Amino acid sequence: MRFRLEQLRQASQRAGTWCALFARRLRHAVTRRLVLAPLFLIISLALYARYVTEFNLFLIIDQNEFTVHRTYAKNAGEALAETGIYVNQHDSVMLNASEISILRATHAFVTLDGTTVPVNCYQGGTVMDALAKAGYIRKEHDLLSHNPAAPVTEGMEITVTRIEFRSGYEYEEIPYEEVVNENPYINYGTSVVITEGEPGLREITYNETLRDGVVIARRPAVERIAKKPVTKVTELGTGNTIKQADGTYLFYKKRLEVECTAYTTERQVNKINAIGKIARKGTIAVDPKVIPLRSKVYVAARNGAWVYGVAVCEDTGGSIKGNIIDLYFDTYDECIQFGRRKAYLYILE
Repeated sequence: MRFRLEQLRQASQRAGTWCALFARRLRHAVTRRLVLAPLFLIISLALYARYVTEFNLFLIIDQNEFTVHRTYAKNAGEALAETGIYVNQHDSVMLNASEISILRATHAFVTLDGTTVPVNCYQGGTVMDALAKAGYIRKEHDLLSHNPAAPVTEGMEITVTRIEFRSGYEYEEIPYEEVVNENPYINYGTSVVITEGEPGLREITYNETLRDGVVIARRPAVERIAKKPVTKVTELGTGNTIKQADGTYLFYKKRLEVECTAYTTERQVNKINAIGKIARKGTIAVDPKVIPLRSKVYVAARNGAWVYGVAVCEDTGGSIKGNIIDLYFDTYDECIQFGRRKAYLYILE
């Protein structure tokens, strides 16, 4: 009995020991879990913080389109490469810490001073921007095909028309006049230059309008004589010649100063002259002792005021003596009107 009690006591002790050991292990396990949970939370938070910290956001502005790109890329260049957005070599890309701006190139053509130049403009670019890229320097009267403030569109053709105004002067030759004086004291057909002719000069000031270097309008403004022309004077020998109204010359062998009267057969029955021919215009009466009958003559005023012309000496008269001649006219009225005049009579060869 005592032995069984001992055994029970020992068994009881062993059971207590096991309970104590279990209690210690349980307590240790609980304590360990309470320590690991916060530690796990801390580690998780640390890992999340690192994840959040290394994750980058980039705002991409492509013309008027806005997008946000999430990436682990460390810079904007890498981020842009990830997006696969195509960028032309003429496009403009601006990168900063968190923003990527893409300005797309717009192609235009500028015709300036006869040359067409391709230019690239970006969003918001104006016609004036395109002109500046083409090296355009504005002049006062230039004409543009488009409003300078208008936006540039793809394929736009911009033309600059140069309008210029200028003044200048030039000289125009004034031809000289030529005067020919007949000189009966110089042999016929011989000419002598008394004064050499010289052309004059006229200065003309003008205003011109040019379009792209080509004159499209020219207006004379002021004219002045810079040099007066000198008249050429020539003496033409007319010795022993008479110049007729038609410009031809008659050669004569003798000239007489005569006094002229007039006669007619209008009121007479007998119209036959001294050599048996009918009296008519172009026949004259002379003194045969001074001028032989049938002579061919030319009669004209000494000062050239009137001309009877070529005549034939076919008649005589009782009062026709010496250097007096009688000119035939068709009517009595013509004779009265003529009266008595002085003249030269040329005996023709």
